[in-house]
Amino acid sequence: MARAVDHDLLELVSPLVCLIEGGLIRFINRSGVAMLNLGAPDEVLGVPLETFVVEDYRFLTEAGWDLLAEEDFVPLKVKRADGALFDAELRVRPMPDGRDHFLVEIRDISKFVKSAEALREREERLHGILRSVAEGIVTIGLDGNVESANPSAERMFGYGTGQLSGRTFDELMPPEHRERHRHFFQAYVSGQFPTLMGRTVEGLGMRRDGAQFPIEISVSELRLHRHRLFTAILRDISERKENEDRIRRLAHHDHLTGLPNRNLLNDRMNHALARVRRNGGRMAVLYVDLDRFKPVNDTFGHEAGDQVLREVADRLMACVRSSDTVARVGGDEFVVVVEEITRATEAARVASKIIEALGRTFEVKGSTCTLGASIGVAVFPDDGYTLDDVCKAADVAMYRVKRSGRNGFCFYSQPDPEVTGGE
Repeated sequence: MARAVDHDLLELVSPLVCLIEGGLIRFINRSGVAMLNLGAPDEVLGVPLETFVVEDYRFLTEAGWDLLAEEDFVPLKVKRADGALFDAELRVRPMPDGRDHFLVEIRDISKFVKSAEALREREERLHGILRSVAEGIVTIGLDGNVESANPSAERMFGYGTGQLSGRTFDELMPPEHRERHRHFFQAYVSGQFPTLMGRTVEGLGMRRDGAQFPIEISVSELRLHRHRLFTAILRDISERKENEDRIRRLAHHDHLTGLPNRNLLNDRMNHALARVRRNGGRMAVLYVDLDRFKPVNDTFGHEAGDQVLREVADRLMACVRSSDTVARVGGDEFVVVVEEITRATEAARVASKIIEALGRTFEVKGSTCTLGASIGVAVFPDDGYTLDDVCKAADVAMYRVKRSGRNGFCFYSQPDPEVTGGE
């Protein structure tokens, strides 16, 4: 009777449960019949349980049921009566009667295995994405230390695999910015600065070798139960900054000579004019038009002409102070702004230096050529009280030199040009 009661109890459990004696199945519950896709329990009574174990796993049962009884759970694959396979977990316990009699429990864990595989695949995909994205991704703990970093972040800051973990996040910034970062981070953590997260800001990063570079950073908070974690998305924007600087430079500089163009010249002249009006003194504007430049292009070609123009720009820069401005405003036209002069003779000295510098021969494709310059000089406030008036006066003076033989200079207020040479 007790044995029948035991069987009735085993019918109540959901896993496969069978009794094995002498290696043969003596009892199997209804759950086991369904799990093995059997028609009735009688189909397996007197049959070795190994019949339903996939061949690659039979070495486990062949080792002996008494050895399996020493383990808590043993993984294996089981084959149903229709040939379908499923992942299972085996548990064996000896019966108390002392004979070769064992209680065997088999659980179908296929769903758990599939879920674990799916989770592992998702994690692998996530890690693959984190490894492949160009942005640096860093997780930061509440203590401000880096907990993890993707390869892009490690490469960005010059660290090897795993070398960022454990470092403080502010180590990725220049020393002079670290205290400010710590202040804002602690202010957010304590609730004093709740709007800090989620914004994208620009700053400076520092590589392991000390090199600094511009970065764009966005930090967000992730709460896992009571655990607070921060994720920083980092982008190296060096190339973008270089492009922006290049575009800005192209907008304000001559692409051939690198000198300020007319836009930047006007801006600098306005500032210079404001300083003179505020502080007193004078400012001179020199219009420089090259002589005999067209034959260089006609004889040697435009590439040679460009080379000469670059050399002209260098020579002009050598004739002025760092506070003065040299600009290219046309094909062979330049403007020189001489600031903070007290007498017109100071502008005359600059003009003379330019005439001397541009009068020296130029090397062009193994040959030499000689240029000259016609320079008109106007002085603020003597020759005009507005920028437009002074520029027009310098232009008028330059054309006087052209008409008088070229290769010289004159002031707008000087009716007869002083020509230091000519064609």
